[in-house]
Amino acid sequence: MFCPVRGTPQEFAKSNDGTPRPISNAWRLLLARFLAPIALVIALLAAAPATAGVVPKVYGGQIRLGGATASRSATGACSISEAGTDLVLRCDGKGSAQAKYLFTLPAKAGSVTAQVNFYGTHPGAKVATKRVSDTQFRVTVTQGVQGRADVESVMIEYYYSG
Repeated sequence: MFCPVRGTPQEFAKSNDGTPRPISNAWRLLLARFLAPIALVIALLAAAPATAGVVPKVYGGQIRLGGATASRSATGACSISEAGTDLVLRCDGKGSAQAKYLFTLPAKAGSVTAQVNFYGTHPGAKVATKRVSDTQFRVTVTQGVQGRADVESVMIEYYYSG
């Protein structure tokens, strides 16, 4: 036979010594358990129309060996020579040695990052980058003080619409 239990929840929440135990508020438990997923679903539903027209991006990159320059020049007591596939910019006094590397970018390429890989130390070597046009990117390496810079390779990286 079914016998309903009567009483308030506080009557059933007493500890062994008779003092009442705090009972979690049902709403607080409900909100804690379901509010975060509901907020996430709402945020995703709101973001879906904003990202619907976004085209996925493709990662791309190019590399040039040190000797594969677009142009090079040396003034004063500076010189440029090749050592295998590397390019050596050397200054023994006043002047400068400069090498330029030109890269062709795909249409609609985004921002471009460049990295010059040197062999050994390269005191005084400076690297400058410039986006010449929508499809051209130039990296310039200059040795303007006494010292030597051995350029092994120059690399660029970018994202573009695929």
